[in-house]
Amino acid sequence: MTSASETTSPSPAPASSATPRSASESSQAIATTSPSPAPAGEGWGEGVSSRSAHDSSPHASSHSRALENCGALPHPDPSRASRVAPDAPARASRSRAFVTAACIAFALTATPAFAHKGSDAYWTIRADGPRVTGRLDVALRDLDLAVALDTNADGNITWNEVRAQQPNICTALTTALSLEQNKSRCPLTCGALRIVDHSDGSYAALDLDATCPAPVTELTASYALLFDADAQHRGLLSVAGAGETHWDAFTTNARTRTVSFSPVSASSQTGLAFAQGVHHIAIGWDHLCFLFALLLPSVLKRTEKTWAPRDAFKPTLLDVTKVVTAFTLAHSITLGLAAFEVVHPNAHWVEVSIAVSVALAAFNNLVPFVPETRWSLAFSLGLMHGFGFVQAIADLGAAGPSMWLSVLGFNLGVEAGQLCIVALFVPVAWLLRSRTAYLKVILPLGSAVILGVALFWTSQRI
Repeated sequence: MTSASETTSPSPAPASSATPRSASESSQAIATTSPSPAPAGEGWGEGVSSRSAHDSSPHASSHSRALENCGALPHPDPSRASRVAPDAPARASRSRAFVTAACIAFALTATPAFAHKGSDAYWTIRADGPRVTGRLDVALRDLDLAVALDTNADGNITWNEVRAQQPNICTALTTALSLEQNKSRCPLTCGALRIVDHSDGSYAALDLDATCPAPVTELTASYALLFDADAQHRGLLSVAGAGETHWDAFTTNARTRTVSFSPVSASSQTGLAFAQGVHHIAIGWDHLCFLFALLLPSVLKRTEKTWAPRDAFKPTLLDVTKVVTAFTLAHSITLGLAAFEVVHPNAHWVEVSIAVSVALAAFNNLVPFVPETRWSLAFSLGLMHGFGFVQAIADLGAAGPSMWLSVLGFNLGVEAGQLCIVALFVPVAWLLRSRTAYLKVILPLGSAVILGVALFWTSQRI
């Protein structure tokens, strides 16, 4: 579903024809034994930044440093109390609030430009008798953590650098992944290496084949790649068999899976997709920022040119219901249209549009242009978020009946995650709505931070 360009290093094993691909691609063969570089302009010869705008490698430490470096303003010297103006405490409080907001904004802008996409690798496998063919796609930024790809340390990873590290890549991947049949190991062998494009950037794709002792109907698959470097990393497994494709997920706490090449139950596939939907909304900073921008004024009403606290909870509940329902309907529509290929949105401009939608939602809180019918804003801008959600499903390579189950489960998971956020945020906002801090600091400053971060994301994605 997502377009992809590909640079290929062929191998004697013709696995690619039997392996479902998670990104559509056009190949160009380049012999691995040849010292010549990838053809300029045709493959991937100019390289990409190893820490590019698509970067979703772990940034927890940088976030921590960003926040640690932002200390609170010092308290006024008591000896100078007589010279302090009466409104000095209020100014100091506002100053601390702005410093805190600046720190939060700095930490958020340190996150990847593709803020809703986590660190994922894609392993596809298909069984044909005792033979198993497959492929693993790993983001170059992630693979660089396991195998030093940027050998000249210039901040760019080129095809020549990737190809030069092919033996080390093969060793790293075959060490981290394994297949077993009835406790008998099915040794993995490496095939062609290529570069493909997924929705969040360039990936190294390596064919991995295996031969088991007997015809394969069920295997035990193990995955331990990158968990030591990034505890949030996931290995997403796409299994092709019995006329359908279903998928599973490896996490740092679930590194081994029993893989069946027979059809899986609808409830199992839907439940797995549901969990991935919850995970997706939990790590998607752009979707979260959009939601918070919509929720911040939900406990307020617009009176002339100012925001004022609502008098009753019922109108607040009605407003929140309208906004969340509109957002849900909007992204459900576009998620379905794109997942079933009724429309084919450009992934790059979808990401730009999502960032712009976050900026507009936040700007509406500061300079209301849709003050009373924010549900219409949630609906119109939420349409783009559905296209963003579909990239997660597209990269899984779900097809056939499993696509319906994946879309349904994933969407329900996203909604469950959103409702949890609403249930936690709205009661607290309701209790704070009448306080000056909410009207003068939390709403304007929170909206300004979200606006600033969204504009930063927009500039990075363009």
